[in-house]
Amino acid sequence: MPTAEEINQHLHQQIPMTRQMGILVQSFSTEGVIATAPLEVNINHQQSVFGGSIAALGIVTGFVAIWGNLKLRAIPAELVIQHSETDFSKPGLGDMEARSRKISDTALKSFTTSLASAGRARILVTSDIFSGGKLIASNTGTFVAIAKKE
Repeated sequence: MPTAEEINQHLHQQIPMTRQMGILVQSFSTEGVIATAPLEVNINHQQSVFGGSIAALGIVTGFVAIWGNLKLRAIPAELVIQHSETDFSKPGLGDMEARSRKISDTALKSFTTSLASAGRARILVTSDIFSGGKLIASNTGTFVAIAKKE
């Protein structure tokens, strides 16, 4: 299973914005991902969390949920976001914590089967973003994996 340190190293090298935003994956498991980002570098003119940072943290958290599951199964693939929607419920006034929702075994099986047979697959992942222990947004992303030929 990829460790948080390995995931953070990968993210910060491959997606430099994650380092600039202070995004750190705290944990990864088959149950989900927890990632954090500080208010300090994601603040807006209203002294709350910038909406784009909230959306980006949700996307990154969903990305890691799928990326980690592909690594666990030793499935080489390129992964990208195809579509993303963020529903904002209240302003974030402090550091953020995002938690991906558990991806069902059925959804993962369908995803990996399509990837193996068609060389391409899509999957939805929802992440909830909190600040000060309160839900401030939910992000749902459609991620596309394309099989790598080794």
